Amino acid sequence: MDQKNKKLSTQSYKGARDFYPEDMRARNYIFETWKKVCRMYGFEEYDFPILEPFEIFAAKTGEEIVKDQLYSFEDKGGRKLAIRPELTPGTVRMIAQKYKELAQPIKWFMIGNNWRFEKPQLGRGREFYQLEVNIFGEKSVTADFEIFSIIIDTMTAFGANQEQFALLLSDRRLISALLNNTLKLDEEKQEKVRRLMDKRSKMENDEFLASLKELGLDNAQCIKVENFMNSSLESLSSVIPQDILNENEGYKSIKELFGMLKASDLGVYCRFNPSIIRGFDYSDGLVYEVFDKNPKNSRSIFGGERFDKLINIFGDFDLPATGFAMGDYTLLEFLKNWNLLPEFDKEIKYFITVWPQENSDSNNSKYFEYSQQIAKKLREKGENCLVWLDKNAKIDKQLRYADKKGIPYSIIAGEQELNNSTIIIKNMQTQIQETKSLEDFFNTLY
Repeated sequence: MDQKNKKLSTQSYKGARDFYPEDMRARNYIFETWKKVCRMYGFEEYDFPILEPFEIFAAKTGEEIVKDQLYSFEDKGGRKLAIRPELTPGTVRMIAQKYKELAQPIKWFMIGNNWRFEKPQLGRGREFYQLEVNIFGEKSVTADFEIFSIIIDTMTAFGANQEQFALLLSDRRLISALLNNTLKLDEEKQEKVRRLMDKRSKMENDEFLASLKELGLDNAQCIKVENFMNSSLESLSSVIPQDILNENEGYKSIKELFGMLKASDLGVYCRFNPSIIRGFDYSDGLVYEVFDKNPKNSRSIFGGERFDKLINIFGDFDLPATGFAMGDYTLLEFLKNWNLLPEFDKEIKYFITVWPQENSDSNNSKYFEYSQQIAKKLREKGENCLVWLDKNAKIDKQLRYADKKGIPYSIIAGEQELNNSTIIIKNMQTQIQETKSLEDFFNTLY
């Protein structure tokens, strides 16, 4: 076939999504709920470009994402760029620019799309949107407590309850207490073991232990790692000596945080789970993930962490930071599986017909003008309406269109209605119609 005449595919890029109007209703519902909760807590919205310098992600995002999933290229000026795979590094870049000018603590949120080259699957695509929520400039666990409160309020705003999701938390400093202070592993081996621990949930027990041994751990060390990942907060001392725990900032922070959670109504959602690792290199304290309890979708929905030292990649200054990112893809699957998506109201309430001309020589612009006058008045009153455009179409065809689009009410106005300043208003569901004066209609809108 001639290349010029070759028909193009109608499919979007693999792993990306087309949002048809019905899909946009669900997306807008998610975004609006996100924004509403964040603003309730006094957080301010921000944004930044989808393209960032490659080195921002290469520095701390994590080997798997940078090596296997990052979309990167050189621009025409020879600069190496990347399409953002996540929102945190770009956020920190913005903060680093003006952190001395910004009132602290800084409480920001944004909604942005990201790209990762990974295998599309249920609840995961190559393009996805995230809600990013962070607090900068507050090192105490009160900031983490507020972040947890936002997470739980966001989930409950969608109608979810404690039977449907759980927030599991741990601390990277506890992992260091195990690998460094207890097992005495060198830094390179610690990093390899930590990455393996992060993949533990996807491995059989024998496979996990064998992989630990391949990294050079002896049998006793392997058992300690396994026992650590299955520990409760109370039983940690059976793996890590109590004197080490007592000096560990992660242990002290988690105990303080749980005290605050249990004193509030948030504690029922939260559990300590040392198998929570997080795959980002910048995670350096508290780490947590929200899990779906539905057997059909038993997986992590989203997570967050402390990243107090990430700002160091931009300069020799410190700024404590904590926050989370919630993806729309996994959240949508969660809402669908628990039947939490509402029935969305139709965005168009009124369909306004245009009375057709009876023959090709007649001029029916007066009917079109009458329909436009009605539409203008409805819009002034804040009502969404749609006017038919074809002056020649029969009324039956116009009403079939309104019915197919699910518009609740149709307005019909012919010669008699135009002369009497009236309309026929038809309920498309019941098929009941009534005649009203324009004045009466606009004073008593449905």
